[in-house]
Amino acid sequence: MKKGINCYLLILGNLILGMTVFVSIQKLPLPSWLNPSVVILVVFILLNLVQTYFFNLKNEIKEFWSIRKILYFPIGVICGTLIAISPMLLAVLFGQLPTSEITFFTDFTIYSICLTMVIISWEELWFRGIFLNYCSKHVSEIIISLTIGLLFALIHILNPKINLIQTGPSLFFAGALLTIVYFYFKTIWLPIGMHFGNNFSNSIISAKFETNSIFGSDGYIGAFILATLFFIFVKLTIVKHPKPL
Repeated sequence: MKKGINCYLLILGNLILGMTVFVSIQKLPLPSWLNPSVVILVVFILLNLVQTYFFNLKNEIKEFWSIRKILYFPIGVICGTLIAISPMLLAVLFGQLPTSEITFFTDFTIYSICLTMVIISWEELWFRGIFLNYCSKHVSEIIISLTIGLLFALIHILNPKINLIQTGPSLFFAGALLTIVYFYFKTIWLPIGMHFGNNFSNSIISAKFETNSIFGSDGYIGAFILATLFFIFVKLTIVKHPKPL
């Protein structure tokens, strides 16, 4: 019980530490050629390596960060893209969105692609860092996924532009889904790919309908899709790794 509580404190502490890193580096007088996100990524990589040593997770980082599993990345990109555009496709299918209102942006650059990759990578190392592998030894992977989903949704309270009543469910299940697939497939590459596919597809495809509470990019249809996938993996996880909650 004590170790379980310590794991929750570790997850919360890692969230606070990540916020501190993000805010601090944003305020550093960096040279114009160095994007702050690159520095943040380096810091999170180092933080994960320190946690690997501190919690004796050498075997776990070799497996979950294995370059041999990089094929999960393009699979994740495809899955993340499909999840992201599904609400828009359903809006078109049900006659709620004319195809003429869908806009495609094709002026993206290698720099924008790389920057997106850098940003989602440090976000993944923040919320799905190697410390979760230590927590999974004492707390159910399902409970950890729900906890990460809740924290991922709550942290967006800091963004005044976000309406959590509308976007909260999709944020919650997105964080929970990415965490449970991290555990199920034992790789960081799949959630990185899914995260990249979602963010990049949203940056190149736009519609006036995207703020709609039902069919919007963070609307309730998207939340339903994410929730369905999450509970599918919950069932698969229970079958594959039966553990008491």
